[in-house]
Amino acid sequence: MSAYLSRPATAGRVPGLLFIYEILGMTGEMKRLVDELAVEGYAVLMPHLFDRGSWFSCVRKIMNELKTGSGSGVQDLIEARSWLVRQPFVDPERIAVMGLCMGGGFALLLAKTGLFRVSAPFYGPVPEKLEGICPLVASYGGQDRRLAKDAERLAKELPALDIPYDMKVYPEAGHGFMNRRPNMLLTLLARAGNIDYDPDAAADAKDRLLRFLGKHL
Repeated sequence: MSAYLSRPATAGRVPGLLFIYEILGMTGEMKRLVDELAVEGYAVLMPHLFDRGSWFSCVRKIMNELKTGSGSGVQDLIEARSWLVRQPFVDPERIAVMGLCMGGGFALLLAKTGLFRVSAPFYGPVPEKLEGICPLVASYGGQDRRLAKDAERLAKELPALDIPYDMKVYPEAGHGFMNRRPNMLLTLLARAGNIDYDPDAAADAKDRLLRFLGKHL
């Protein structure tokens, strides 16, 4: 499985971040987000989960694993984390996971494995059970109709889990507010489906993410 790695040009070990992309896969926009996080002082690894077949077949398989909570895709992510912690430039005791959309769902699943110190889901589907999750910084769009119930349940259950958390729902933002679309056609389609990029929400969510990582990672 191939992957995209970006890290700061500094000496010594830095915290590691496993980045899980959205359903469109390994796009230039996902790489941009990874690079921006690397500039902030993190070694960021984005495994290419759709590297083992056609996009359609991989999406169908991965989305099924997201529902069941197990499968080769989940194992691929755990192996990617294992690779990351073995690198000489990574502090193996400070590893976080972050994901967008589909990746946000996996970030929540992996938060329960005990392998990560922080999980950062962006508008991801929430698993049925949340017991045992690590500290969490979560961001959702208030206009995201598909995940409205997930966001509501997460907000309701987090206070009872006895973990540090920061969850925010951006009232004017829809699904996919964190990343830009690669061309005008997809931009127009995204706006029609209420999944457009929201620069204000994206900037605030990134700031919250970095502050939470700085405190808990």
